[in-house]
Amino acid sequence: MGYDYRPVFVWVESKGRAMSRFALIFSSLLAAWLVTACAQRSTDFASPTPIITRHTVSGLDVSPSAAPATMAPLQALPTTPPTFDAQNMLTMTPAPKAKCPKTLSLPEQIDLRFLDISLVQQENLRNLEENLLAFLNQYGSTALFEMVTTRHLTGFNDVRLEDWTNDGQPEMILGAMWFFVFGCRNGEYVTLLKLDPDGYLSPPSIYAVTDVNRDNIPEITMRIATFSQGGQQYDMYSWNGIAFVSLLQTNDNNQDEGLWWLEGRGGNIQFSDLDEDGIQEVIVDSGVPGWSNYYSGLPWRNQRTIYGWNGNHYVPRHQEFSPPEFRFQAIQDADLAVSQHEYKKAIALYQQAIFDASLKPFSPEIKRNLQERWNASIGLQATVTPTDVPPDPKEYPILAAYAYYRMVILHVFLGELDAAQVKYNTLQQKFQSQSPGHPWAKMATDFWNAYRSDKSISNACQATIATAQEYQEVLAVLGSNYHGWQSHFYQPEDVCPFH
Repeated sequence: MGYDYRPVFVWVESKGRAMSRFALIFSSLLAAWLVTACAQRSTDFASPTPIITRHTVSGLDVSPSAAPATMAPLQALPTTPPTFDAQNMLTMTPAPKAKCPKTLSLPEQIDLRFLDISLVQQENLRNLEENLLAFLNQYGSTALFEMVTTRHLTGFNDVRLEDWTNDGQPEMILGAMWFFVFGCRNGEYVTLLKLDPDGYLSPPSIYAVTDVNRDNIPEITMRIATFSQGGQQYDMYSWNGIAFVSLLQTNDNNQDEGLWWLEGRGGNIQFSDLDEDGIQEVIVDSGVPGWSNYYSGLPWRNQRTIYGWNGNHYVPRHQEFSPPEFRFQAIQDADLAVSQHEYKKAIALYQQAIFDASLKPFSPEIKRNLQERWNASIGLQATVTPTDVPPDPKEYPILAAYAYYRMVILHVFLGELDAAQVKYNTLQQKFQSQSPGHPWAKMATDFWNAYRSDKSISNACQATIATAQEYQEVLAVLGSNYHGWQSHFYQPEDVCPFH
């Protein structure tokens, strides 16, 4: 817009006052003219004129002088979930799973000489695993299964086509000096399990395949070794998602690196859900040797061990032996019952050790005579005593006194102090200072006095163990190296189980 400037004349009464007013008016007019001259366009100056570029976004003029845009109101949000047309959705199709070779029919001219694994074909034996994998990766597991089973090839056993990894694809299982499990992984057959032959070059063999722990994957119980005298070793395997692993652990009652050892007479493995929790326990009967009744001078007894599942392995949960034949066996069975918290059973066995006259004595001399009799029975040179070796006069009083002593401790632990007092009094009366069993009477006194002092059974046991250090000769009668393989070597800390 422009400004209209018109002359202004003012009449003044005096010359000075008129000049002052004129100066003021002139100054105001000059300032107004300068402002107007700078604001309006004029062709009198050649200064550049700035250019403002207008920008639009989707038809909306956003230049500085553009009219304000009009915003459309937002649509109301839906009150129900929107629906989608599945046909218009983009879906990702996974890559097809790699498949292992599968041949429905073999060529007529095929070289199968590698399947001759007789001992004279040493090269075939050495390259057996490599040859089997080469065949599997060319023709597949069904072809190999049919070749081995229909042609009745010698040297193969336990040939199966079963899913042992729960992946929906059967594994190729066979024994041929070694025991193999081949499986398909990423389109190729590989060895998932390989077990070596035993000392007689016999391959491990399948004992049972069953889902024992209810994880939908079968457990494979394998007979991994057989010995000339009838003994056998077993292991249990299962697939853990990566490899086949043993489900057994080494422990004090399972010395053979986590293996089950079964003897020729009565050795057996059973599966049963004893506690009705849906998971089966494994019941292992050791059996007794078929080649010797008196190995190491002592008749073997069947040892039954019940294994339970702990989430990772099968571990021993309970043990028991067949009824005792010797008096010391009743003592050891009672101590075993205590360790398994079967206290009433333990008291009954201690009483049997005291009062059962049918239990036989045992000593190093009796052991030697029993072994000489065995040697004579199998034609070996032997010196057999014509009559039974007399018992060691110290054995019964030591074992009986120990049984009384242990019952004193058990009754105190169970809170049966009156019964403990009765057993304690009997022990002191029957096994006085001259008796071989007196050390147990002395240990019972130390236990009794310590317990009555502070009512701590742990402190009472510590007092007893300290006394046992002075009388270790009586421990050998309970169990030592002349008591056989099923014995227990007693230490002073074993005499009181609640320390």
